[in-house]
Amino acid sequence: MNLKIFLVSIILFYINYYIALPFLIKQTPKKILIITISFVVIYVTLMIIFMPPFPKHPPFPPKDFNPNGRMMRPFHHDVNLYDIFFRIGIFSMIFSILLFFVDKWMENGKKIKALEFERQSSELKILREQINPHFFFNALNSIYSLSIIQSKDTPRVILILSDIMRYVLNNKNMQKNNLNDEINNIKKYIEIQSIRFNKFNNLNEEFNGNFESYEIEPLLLLTFVENAFKYADLRKGPLDIKVHLKNGLLDFKIRNFYEKKNHEKSSDSKMGIENTKMKLNLLYPDKYQLDIDDNGSEYKINLKLQLN
Repeated sequence: MNLKIFLVSIILFYINYYIALPFLIKQTPKKILIITISFVVIYVTLMIIFMPPFPKHPPFPPKDFNPNGRMMRPFHHDVNLYDIFFRIGIFSMIFSILLFFVDKWMENGKKIKALEFERQSSELKILREQINPHFFFNALNSIYSLSIIQSKDTPRVILILSDIMRYVLNNKNMQKNNLNDEINNIKKYIEIQSIRFNKFNNLNEEFNGNFESYEIEPLLLLTFVENAFKYADLRKGPLDIKVHLKNGLLDFKIRNFYEKKNHEKSSDSKMGIENTKMKLNLLYPDKYQLDIDDNGSEYKINLKLQLN
């Protein structure tokens, strides 16, 4: 009897799992409703037709029990059509339906994750390929200003700029880069601007931490530094750049003063900031905090980034 139950359960399970359900989910909602109602009506009708009559005597004759009420030998009977299709069958079909939709749900979840990963990868690739030309324009303007006054620092600035351009072009498609290389690139950019603004003494920079031990998205921080120099009015106040790293937490701060009318004319820099925000959302979800404060004359950026 157990072998019959086992074989019938397997057959009904796989017929429903691999044939009936895949066929059903490919239909339109209207057809699914019609097929389901038709199946239920046919199933209930057959169940009523094949339902055996109720026994007029107890299922276990008295001779099967000893005087203490315990059964002396097991009860045997054959499995009929009603047992096969309306007891064993319904269990197999319900179990196969549940398992089928659980499998489909997990499969769809994997597909959704794969599509989301592909979308994010495409967005990130586009962002990495967008090199802000204003960065190069500002650096070239610095060289031009030095060349006008025939400064002796002009060759050194050109050499530093070539190193920065090489770093930018070589790392725009990398996923991660050593944080120390990123910091050195920022220092080179600051050096160019320091030569340009050498008549001002209110340019402050601090770099503290074991940068060699961590990696970061290339050019992630350079946008903030470039914007600070682009809009900074060093006659109104100092430009502060502070980078501290402790236990994998990067604390990046920039403060600069600016002339409001000049800042409003150069609104195209917002694209660079927005691109950086998108990179942070894609690469460091729930691992960063970016605070930007603008009071009309003073601009502050504070980025806390977990690099572990």
